[in-house]
Amino acid sequence: MKKIVLALCLVTILVFACTDRDDELTLASIRIFNNSNLNFNLVEVIADSLFYENVPADGFSEYLSYDEAFEAMPFSISTDSADFNFTPDELELDLLPIGLYTYEITISDEGEIVLNFKID
Repeated sequence: MKKIVLALCLVTILVFACTDRDDELTLASIRIFNNSNLNFNLVEVIADSLFYENVPADGFSEYLSYDEAFEAMPFSISTDSADFNFTPDELELDLLPIGLYTYEITISDEGEIVLNFKID
């Protein structure tokens, strides 16, 4: 009988102890994936003046929460060797719902920023 009670207690603890990273979200959260060979010292998303710092080449930033987020927003990037600016061709007016998202940023050899939006 003790084994059954103990097993039930362990299962109950495991069920309530496991949470997903998106269980407590209240806003849209976006991170940066640096899909380039440059280290990003600073990425400023101009819409909310939020800053991602020290995003390594082929690395991810932390998630930042936005009051209003879109699939593409203007941002600027500072690296050791150059500064880059991104302005979307078309401004999407639909707000992103609560969730986790990634801006995958690639910088071409010509210095053009390519943004790939992903839902996590």
